Amino acid sequence: MLIPVLLAVAAATMYAATNHIDKYLISRAVKNADYKALIMVSTLIAGLAMSAIYAVVCNFQLAFDWQSILILFGASATYAIALFFYFQALKQDDTTIVAIMFQLIPVFMLFLSPLFLGEQGISHIQLIGGLIVTLAAILVTYEPDKKKFSKKRLKTLAMMTLVSLTFAAWFIAERYVNQNHDFNQTTLWSSITLLIVGIIIFVFAKSYRKSFFRMLKSNGPKVIGLNVFNEFLNTFGGVVSNLAGTMASVALVSFITQGVQPFAVMLIGIIIAKLFPKLRGPKVSKKENAKRVIMIIVCAIGLACIEFG
Repeated sequence: MLIPVLLAVAAATMYAATNHIDKYLISRAVKNADYKALIMVSTLIAGLAMSAIYAVVCNFQLAFDWQSILILFGASATYAIALFFYFQALKQDDTTIVAIMFQLIPVFMLFLSPLFLGEQGISHIQLIGGLIVTLAAILVTYEPDKKKFSKKRLKTLAMMTLVSLTFAAWFIAERYVNQNHDFNQTTLWSSITLLIVGIIIFVFAKSYRKSFFRMLKSNGPKVIGLNVFNEFLNTFGGVVSNLAGTMASVALVSFITQGVQPFAVMLIGIIIAKLFPKLRGPKVSKKENAKRVIMIIVCAIGLACIEFG
C-alpha cells in the first residue's frame, strides 16, 4: 500500500509544480502577462510536441473512429477555453488560492460522471462532500480582518468555477473515449486535436497570432521550453497517477492526489520564496497562511466524502 500512496503523492507534487510554472509564465516570462501568447503555446506548440511523442509511442498507428475524434476535438476546444480563464485567474491571484479553488473539479465530476459515463448516482455523503468543498472555495475569499469577502477573490472564484467546469468536461470526454480505446491512442488523438485547435486560433484570431509572434521575438525559447516541459510534467503526473491506480483503489489514489496538491502548491511556494527571493510574490501573513491551511483541510474532508461516500 505504501508504493501507490507515494506514487499518488508524487503525481500531486508534479501537478503542483505545473501550477507554479504556469504562474511564472503568466507573471514573469511573457510581457504584460499576455495570456493569449501562452494559450497559443499551450495549444499549438504543446499539441505538436505531444503529438510527435505519442505518435512514436503508438508506433504511428493512427487508426481511430471519427466519432471519438470529434469528441476529443470538442474536449480540446473546451480545454482552450479553460486555459483562458485559468491564466486570467493566475494573473490576478496567488497560486495557492487558485489551487484550492481547483478542488471544485471533483464536485463537477460528481454530477457529470453519472450523466455521461453511466456511473452510479450521487450518495448523500458525496453530496455533502461537494457542498463542503464548495464552501471551502467560497470561504477562502473571505478576509477576516476586513470582515468582508474580497471582490478580487470573488472574481477569481468566478473564473475558477468556469475553469473547473470546463476541465471537468474535458476529463469526462477523455474518459468516455478511453473506455473503448487504448490510453496512449486516446492521448495521441487528444494531442492532435489540441494542435488543430491551436492552428484554428492561429489562423482566425489575429490578436492571438500577434501576441504569439511578439512572444517569439522577446522571450520565445524560454517560454516554449518551459511550457513544453510543463506539459510533459503534467502528462507524466497522469501516468504516475494511473500507475498508482493499478495498485490501489482509484478512489484512494484520486483522494490523495487531489488532497495533497494544494498542500504541495503551498509548500513549493514557501521553498521558492526561501531559495529564490526575487521570484517571491506579495508577502502572505501568518493569519492568511493559517486560513489557507484550514481551507485545504476542509477541502480534503469534502474530497474524502466524494471519493469514499
